[in-house]
Amino acid sequence: MTNITRHTSRGTYLLETDTRTIEAQRVVLAVGLGATPMLPEWTTSLSDSAPLAHVWDDEFDPATTSEFGGRTFVVGGGITAGQLACHLAERIDVTLLSRHELDIELTEADPYWINWRHIGKEIHTLPPGSKARLDRIWAARNDATIPPYVERRLTKACDDGSLELRRGEITSAHATGEGLSLWFDDGTRATDARVVLATGLEPVPEQPAVERVSESLSLARGAEGFPVLNDRTLAWRRTDGTESAVYVLGALAEPSVGPFARNIVGARRAAERILDPPDQAQTDLPSMSSRGES
Repeated sequence: MTNITRHTSRGTYLLETDTRTIEAQRVVLAVGLGATPMLPEWTTSLSDSAPLAHVWDDEFDPATTSEFGGRTFVVGGGITAGQLACHLAERIDVTLLSRHELDIELTEADPYWINWRHIGKEIHTLPPGSKARLDRIWAARNDATIPPYVERRLTKACDDGSLELRRGEITSAHATGEGLSLWFDDGTRATDARVVLATGLEPVPEQPAVERVSESLSLARGAEGFPVLNDRTLAWRRTDGTESAVYVLGALAEPSVGPFARNIVGARRAAERILDPPDQAQTDLPSMSSRGES
């Protein structure tokens, strides 16, 4: 989608794409996580030819890491970093560098966050668009954690001698003919290194598509740029307080759907509200057990 406008006389939306224009009565915005990798500040001084990659770069190929002669550092402390380090350790020597001790969690949040009653009590009682909502949701999410099965793979790789776990941060880096010279926050240094970043993606509200939709249709945005939604229908509110026919799900709907918004559980919960919203006076939908949602 390159642009979206509202046909005022018919009350429909015109979605422009690279090939055609589509007219729709309702629009569901499900843009997923951000497309731009998050890069640490120390990477800004390195050239494009430096042995540095991000796991979400389009051109990144894990198979090419075996062609590098030096040690590979995987930077990150979540499930992606852990899985990548285990995969690479099958062929090369790897150091998994994390700012914190690895935290082990089975799920992204406690299962009671699946239940609309709990979501209504913990989130919907706070002002729409408020920072307080985001703080509560982010406190509930088990971000930068790894599940037990990845921990077991990491332990095995460490026991085999192909993987080293290290706590700390890179403070600066310099490219040489043999690789990267890295300086760490404890004062030590590594040479002839390659770095693969698993440091996540830019926040989803910063995506250009979100900006285009909100500006073109005068839709309200709250803390950190998240849409201000009707909690009952997940419709994006206009800046004048009225309700549009643009609906939101996925990570962009976290302020209304809660910490499971970005996975399949949250998608199902959001679909319930979009397709069959509860009555205004109704405060809850029948709950689903975590077993049924998994």
